Amino acid sequence: MGIKNKITYRIILLLLAIGVVLSCEPKSERIEVDSLQEFAKYITQDDVVVTLKPGVYVLNDTTLSKRILLKKYKDGKPSIDYPISSLLHFSGNGSRYILNDVVINIDTHLHQAFGQDHIFEIFVSGNHNVIEGLEVRDLGEEIPLRGAIMMHVMGDGNTISNVQLHIKGSYPYGYGHLLGKGANPIVKPQKHSSLLVSGKDTKLLGCKVITRGFGHGIVMQGAYNTYIKDCYVEGEMRTTNAMLSETSGPAFDSEFKSDYPPGKIMPNEIKSLSEDGVRSYPYGYLVGRKTEHITVINTTVKNMRSGFDLSAHIGETFIDGCTAIGNQEKGYSVSKNAVIKDSKGDAMYGPLLSFHGNTTENCEVELQLMHPVGEYPVQRLAELNGTGHKITLSNFEDKSRATLTPIVFGESFWSDVHRYRYPDKDAKAFSGAYNITLINKTGMPIVFEKLSQHNAVISNGEMLKDLGVDNTFKHSVDHE
Repeated sequence: MGIKNKITYRIILLLLAIGVVLSCEPKSERIEVDSLQEFAKYITQDDVVVTLKPGVYVLNDTTLSKRILLKKYKDGKPSIDYPISSLLHFSGNGSRYILNDVVINIDTHLHQAFGQDHIFEIFVSGNHNVIEGLEVRDLGEEIPLRGAIMMHVMGDGNTISNVQLHIKGSYPYGYGHLLGKGANPIVKPQKHSSLLVSGKDTKLLGCKVITRGFGHGIVMQGAYNTYIKDCYVEGEMRTTNAMLSETSGPAFDSEFKSDYPPGKIMPNEIKSLSEDGVRSYPYGYLVGRKTEHITVINTTVKNMRSGFDLSAHIGETFIDGCTAIGNQEKGYSVSKNAVIKDSKGDAMYGPLLSFHGNTTENCEVELQLMHPVGEYPVQRLAELNGTGHKITLSNFEDKSRATLTPIVFGESFWSDVHRYRYPDKDAKAFSGAYNITLINKTGMPIVFEKLSQHNAVISNGEMLKDLGVDNTFKHSVDHE
């Protein structure tokens, strides 16, 4: 399916989604309340329209919280009980909550008020609701004892519109992923992610995430047909020199070891302190299904580990009009048959584009390179792996990047990591670029590494080396 046909298909899905939202608009008269206590009475009800009076509200006790026993899934089947605690639980269906100019400040002491329960500060388990205009802020630095998510949308058909989330409170914070995550970390993290979607047909419209916690921005686990438009995600960066100057704390206590090559924190680098901006996972551990079909429109990610890491789900991936700024590991990464259209990003701290495995197939990519160059060296402008991609890279606003940084076939950051962690494995398990077509208008040079074969490049930049097999390169001033 070509880009035009895929765009048409996504437009049809959007029109259908809009029809669902309109058909689910509640017919009730509007209810107006002026306290969180009154408001909480209606978030469990169906078919209501509720307006909370503009103002600043404080959540600093557990009066409105609920403990809920969910099921954790394994292999598509419920396996164990999974207790969570929520501060505000939207469990009603078909309702609309109008929260324009409403700010809810959450005292982070509540992060430690629920024992070992996972905390969902705002939990939306109901279906076909509209939540609009809410701003939520963590006040304080207390960490969750197990982990926290500021907003979890688990119900189906919900629309979250113009919501702002400001996240604080996680451990360890200040080192990004260097101290590890997942199995066998150097320091066990107590994460705090921002906005998790695990429901079907969720729409995130005009939402803003500012995270100062170790966790993802917008993340999908078991979500089906998620639509993200006009959103913004931002983290913060820190130099490794600042980390290495510490005389106490988790990195110091761990002798500045790192879970990433070469096994220790290196000087003169810069890292994001959060995880990925817009991220997909293969599976939903609380809904028991695979993650499928993601559309992201006119959305910006800044200073996160990755900008748009949509490489782990199945079904359609459509990215249009998006921007990746100052992200550490890469700007964009996608799964099979993905389309990236009319989008842009820089390579300040990491590659603009990365296919970090060799199993991704048949993607169509149109990306513009923004010209800013950071003070920290970047090894690769783009990391191309997989097969059958058609890629066009050009300069945003016709401004050229001042530092020459190669577009590399057959290597990636993740292949570097895998070689470090699994030195006995064949590199072919991680890397390989085959039958990829690239039109390069950036002026950046081209490198074909050993695991590249039958790739075709037309470029206004030079070829630095070709260690592959049957690659073709044509230098063309027509693309300057």
